Order: sequence, then C-alpha cells, then structure tokens
Amino acid sequence: MLYQANHRSYRKKANYKPLVFFLILLALGGIAFFFRQDIKNLFAGDRRLLLEKERKILQEGIVKGEPKEGEIKDFKSVSKEFVTSNPKEGISYHYSALSGYYEFLLLGFRFDSGTLSKIAYTGFEEFLAQDSSYLPLVEDSYRQALRAQAVDPEFMESTDNRYLIAFGEAIRQKLSRAALNKLLVSIDPEKLSPELKAGYAWTCLAGSALSGNADFLKKTLARPEISGPLLLSGRESDFLIALSEFRAGQYVSSLNFLRRVKNTNEDFLTGSSKILEAKIFFYQNLSPKAIALLEEYYPISADRKEEVLKLAREILAKNPTLKTKLPIEE
Repeated sequence: MLYQANHRSYRKKANYKPLVFFLILLALGGIAFFFRQDIKNLFAGDRRLLLEKERKILQEGIVKGEPKEGEIKDFKSVSKEFVTSNPKEGISYHYSALSGYYEFLLLGFRFDSGTLSKIAYTGFEEFLAQDSSYLPLVEDSYRQALRAQAVDPEFMESTDNRYLIAFGEAIRQKLSRAALNKLLVSIDPEKLSPELKAGYAWTCLAGSALSGNADFLKKTLARPEISGPLLLSGRESDFLIALSEFRAGQYVSSLNFLRRVKNTNEDFLTGSSKILEAKIFFYQNLSPKAIALLEEYYPISADRKEEVLKLAREILAKNPTLKTKLPIEE
C-alpha cells in the first residue's frame, strides 16, 4: 500500500478516563474503609458538639420555667440521630434520657411549690391517675439512663445520669421510699447541670416527705442554694416537715407543725392539715376527737367532702359504738 500524503488515520484512540476515574474511586473507597472509624468519630464528634450547643440553648428556658418546644424538639432530633449512629456509646443513651426528661417538662409539669405540696400529701399515684401521658416519657428517660450505665460504667458516676434515674424511680413508684431516699442523698447537687437542679430539689423534698426522712428534708430546706429556686413559703415548708414526721410515726412533732400551717384561709394546706390532724388522733386512739374534728371541717370542705367521709368511715369501722353527725351512709 502506497503512503498518501496528508492522509489522516481514523483509527479510534483508547479512552483511559473511565479507568482512571474507577481507580480513583477504588482508592478513595480503600481509604474510607481503613479509616472508617476515624470518619465515623469525626461525624459523631460534630453531632455531640451540636447536641451540647442545643442543650446550652434550651437550658436557659428550662431554668426560667419556660421550656421552648422548638429547642427541645431540635435536641430530640439530633439525639435520636446520635444514638442510631453510636449505639455502643454510653453518652448516646444519656442524651436520649435527657431528651425524654425535657419532653416531660414540655407537657406542662412544673417543679413548683403547689405541685410539691399536693404530691407530697397524696403520693404520685393520684397524680398519674389524673394524667397518664407523663409516664411513657419518664419511663423512656429512665430506661435510657440505665442503658447509659450498662453500656459505659463511667455513667454510674455521672451526677446528671444518676439524677435522671432517681427522678424516674420517684415517678414510677417501683422502688421503696427508703431506697429512693438513699439514692437521692448520694447525689451531689453542686455537680448537677443548671436545668436539673430545681427538679432535684423538688424530688428530694417530695421523696423525703413521702418516706418519712425528716432529717434529710430539713437539711434540704436549710440549703437555699438547693431549695431556693422552688420559692417555698414558710407554711409550705412546715407542711412538708409535718408530712415527713407523720410518716416517720412522730405524731406529736407532726401535730406541732400542722398547727403552724393552719390558718383562716381554707386552702389546700389548711384542709390537708385538718384531715391529717384527725388521722393522727385516730392513730393515737383518740377517735372521738378525730371524728369531732372531721365534723367541724366537713361543712366547709368543698370538693374534699368524700376524703373526709372516707376517713370517718375508716374510724367508725374500728369504733362501731362511736356516733357521728356526718352523712356516712349517703
């Protein structure tokens, strides 16, 4: 074949670009594989920083008693992603426990003195019977805090995590009151995060009033840095001490505090003090005096009439010869 001048060859040249691109992807894949844990830790670290940032933002609202829904929902969203991507880290479950606790507050529960007095008097059972929507959130927060301890034993020493467990135990009412009190006493309030301090003080006072640990209750009341945010009045403090002394079987001391609580204002504290005073007389085998007190209170007892009659029926069942003007049979 003769060579022709200016002849252009139309032979297709090899294209190596796809191969080079494939080799680059393969190399990047290999790097990602060998450094996968470092990359994972990098993203986990970013999420953790974001969680701490979100927590700092929402702390202020909770401390003021004004939790903000948007902030708490954001925290929940990031904590959910964090626990999904880091299932072997105790901190993941701790953040999840905090998320449940914050949502509990979002439902409207407040660590105030009025709620404290009522729950210290009635116990948590009546509170939960009135609104059961609180329990699933508390239960989830409690279990996540326990899981944090199980995954990482260091969280057994975490003050915040131990408080979340203690709070869960207080609401769930599965732990004995003495055991709950022991758990609360072991927590150092000075190491708690700001948004948990009021809840801790509230739980300590409610727990000690319910368990009869008057000494711990008085110590907590005597420390304004702990109980101060609850803004308890003198009557409310005396009422809590009276309840604690009553449950410890110290009836004389309880009566002394109850008489300081009662006044001409027929509010919850005065009414509860009269009913509790009647109960003490009954326990001291002074049933006629107990019935007389209930008869005096009944006409002005308003929505507590059934509570008065219930106690009167209990007294009369033990003293069948005792007479009363109360409408027991109605």
